[in-house]
Amino acid sequence: MASEAGGRGQRLLIVEDEEALAKAMARTLRSRGFEADIALTGAEARQRFGAFDYPLVLMDIRLPDESGYGLLSELYKKRPAPAVVMISGVDDPELGRAAVEHGAYGYFVKPVGATEMYLAAVNALRRRSLELEYHANLERLESMVAERSDQMARAAALQAGMLPASPLRSHGFEVAAHFTPAREISGDFYDWHQPDPRFIAFTLGDVMGKGLPAAIMMATVRAALRGSARLEDMEEGVNLAAKVMATALEVNHAYVTLFHGVYDSETGDLHYIDAGHGYARLLRGSTGQDLLSQRSAPIGIFPDSKFSVGTAHLDPGDTLVVFSDGLIDLRPDLGTKDVHLPYEARLAPNVQELVDVLAQGSRSRELADDVTVLALRRLQD
Repeated sequence: MASEAGGRGQRLLIVEDEEALAKAMARTLRSRGFEADIALTGAEARQRFGAFDYPLVLMDIRLPDESGYGLLSELYKKRPAPAVVMISGVDDPELGRAAVEHGAYGYFVKPVGATEMYLAAVNALRRRSLELEYHANLERLESMVAERSDQMARAAALQAGMLPASPLRSHGFEVAAHFTPAREISGDFYDWHQPDPRFIAFTLGDVMGKGLPAAIMMATVRAALRGSARLEDMEEGVNLAAKVMATALEVNHAYVTLFHGVYDSETGDLHYIDAGHGYARLLRGSTGQDLLSQRSAPIGIFPDSKFSVGTAHLDPGDTLVVFSDGLIDLRPDLGTKDVHLPYEARLAPNVQELVDVLAQGSRSRELADDVTVLALRRLQD
């Protein structure tokens, strides 16, 4: 059976009073690998809810014995709550808006095509999976901090354990990072992983704020990006991650800047999204330096932001350096984009020494902001 995020093999409930339509929907979804049960009334749906925790419910608004909104409100309070997609014969934007406000993942007007229904189910399950991961991370961090006075240090250890070991050398490239939080736990983070031996996906992010709220947001951002990393379209992946984070960012009045890239170790090609970050330098050998021009807005600033994908190419010996704005407090000169990185950093024999040189002094003074530096180098043949 595939994972819940994928959808196939999951058991769902169709709540629809038109029996012929309900059976047709069930046949369609079963042909795509789902298991589907049917309830023709609200009362029958309640019986089924009590017997099985469905991860996904497709539900009409108008039922013979009650309104689907009542069921929706009750399901939204369940923990864990199922993903609910409303499918109605009423084409009314106000009803759709109300359904979403009551917790629905979507609102579709009949007739709904087979492919559209299938994609609605898969996307709802994917979003629910990411939200469950977010809530699990949130509850874990909150319970840890509440236990006793040394819990903050243990939370810091947990956060550090989420970061990949540095450096990593593989398939003609090396990547490394330096991370120093301003407090016990941080809103900065870096991450990398290889979805395929040929590629490495990496991220440096900065959540507005400090301390526990920023750390919770950091965990959310990381989980959302990792959850969407399987999508081939980078823009689609970041958009999905932004949607998952939207509620948490709004509640905490926060936003996120990040640099997210995918590097092809065979060709040297880099695809990236710079969401309001801006602190990136592409070192050409030991003397040249380029800036990456493609920029988008930070995540959480504007609704429905579009994230543009930029491209660059690394020749052997070239190094991409990305850092958080906390480094500017240590090295104010780097706030000017056309200023070259320090000479001793450019001549560092490996990227771990390069990032450590840039962040020199961060661990011996009181910091106003977290300091994070990441570097990726294409090795000489």
